[in-house]
Amino acid sequence: MFSYAVNIGAFLLITPILTAINDDLGPDPSYTWMVSSWTAAAGVGLIFAGTASDLLGRRWFIVSSGGISTIAAIVSLTAKSVPGVIGAMTLLGLGQSGALASFASVAELVPNKWRGVVLGFMNLAPFVFVACGSLIGHEMAYKTAPGWRTAFWFTLATSIVAFAGCFLTYFPAEPLAAKGKTKREILKDFDYIGLLGVIAGPLLFLLGIIWIPEYGSTSGHFLGPFITGCILMIALGVYEARWAKNPILHPFLFKRVRSFTLLLVVAFVGGMLFYALQAFWPPFLTAVFDNNDTRQVGIDGIPFGVGTQLGGVGSAMLLPLIGPKIGTNWLLTIGVALQLLFIPLMYIVDRNDKGVALCFSFFGGMGIGNAELLTIILIQLSTPAEWIGFATGSLGLARSMGGSAGTAIYSSILGSKLSETLPRKVSEAVIPLGLPQSSIPQLLGILTGAITTVPLQDVPGVDSDIIEAATAATIDSQIDSYRYIWLSSIAFGVISLVCAALTADVSILERTRMALSPASPIIINTPDANIPNFRFQSSSP
Repeated sequence: MFSYAVNIGAFLLITPILTAINDDLGPDPSYTWMVSSWTAAAGVGLIFAGTASDLLGRRWFIVSSGGISTIAAIVSLTAKSVPGVIGAMTLLGLGQSGALASFASVAELVPNKWRGVVLGFMNLAPFVFVACGSLIGHEMAYKTAPGWRTAFWFTLATSIVAFAGCFLTYFPAEPLAAKGKTKREILKDFDYIGLLGVIAGPLLFLLGIIWIPEYGSTSGHFLGPFITGCILMIALGVYEARWAKNPILHPFLFKRVRSFTLLLVVAFVGGMLFYALQAFWPPFLTAVFDNNDTRQVGIDGIPFGVGTQLGGVGSAMLLPLIGPKIGTNWLLTIGVALQLLFIPLMYIVDRNDKGVALCFSFFGGMGIGNAELLTIILIQLSTPAEWIGFATGSLGLARSMGGSAGTAIYSSILGSKLSETLPRKVSEAVIPLGLPQSSIPQLLGILTGAITTVPLQDVPGVDSDIIEAATAATIDSQIDSYRYIWLSSIAFGVISLVCAALTADVSILERTRMALSPASPIIINTPDANIPNFRFQSSSP
């Protein structure tokens, strides 16, 4: 639990301060890859770590997460350029993929009835980072002597503790999926072709999507890796279904559409909203309400973080009580409905509606938290015990792919609309006040941050009234451009809502026993009439 908390905590501290890192080591146009590299590495690493740990045991995957994160922190602390930090964030993403195996390890040891409660408490571990990550990150970057490197000093210290703690205390039982085979036998029969496809396909898919904001959706940088990744994933699916002797993807799980595949769709869309909002919410607050007050931006980000935690932990805690009464599918649908309602409602927010915006972010965050954690619990409940790691990893990969897709789509929307709206609104506001047409390009450059060497007051023809009008027009342009992001979430939200409602009610599985006992596991195959062709495994404690 500590390993998971410090790994995700590092990401949540660093994401809001990318600009500070770029200002110090750059400027470098590739600085956004500090987040993109983490997303790609974590997404691809998750499904590998999940599947491999099902077969080989979770100990060394969880232990190594702390070691990899320690190396990542050292690399970043010694980095002299933005690419150095990008490399560190890639390692940090790989460390997170190992740390997330802890969700599967906990699920194996806890009776199904109490998985929601236990995973809810587990999800509370990174509460301070989820709720206050932006505030703490900005305070570290701008209020401490080492600056942004303070966040990595923190990561170094906590990763060492996580590595040592897991190494000394975590000794799980033999994995059920091994079925008595030795590690040599497992490695001999391992699906290496499937592993190559699982890594290469999603990675190329993610790279293509990540390059959309920089190169556009018609460039070879996007089309080449994206199309290749899609072809590889389709080919992988055919190979796994027809020819693989020990398929790494377990095709039988994807045939359980209502209890497995639809949950992946909900996770994908949830990633589009969560990771995208994590990246876009602080800039929105900065542009519209808080100017460049980094501390206030962090404070105003707290309602979203608290809402996310409350929605996730609350729904997990209530699952044993409410799930059997209304159905797990409807509890999940409530969370998606909150997203679908309150994120688009941001459309009505104006420059004087800060309180309304924070309120909407809180309730939208509740919906995101609900869907994020419930999908983990539900997919684990409806997956055979020996493949819980694969199911959890698949969910993480879907969420990462959704996050990359959402970030790329929203970045393209924002960039396109802002480049169209800002020049028009600023010109309409300042030219009637007497600003010469020739001064418009310089004024726009200063307002957008493209020109940093000239004060606003030095623009020819500028006076206090023009500065005030230009500032107001800039805020209005930002609001109008962000409105397209909030509206675009409706289409994704509707898809997620339908899929959530159609998922199977797996509340009956909460009354079964735990998946794996540290003592002597006894496997019991039990058919479930409520879920067609469903068989799950439980064991005696």
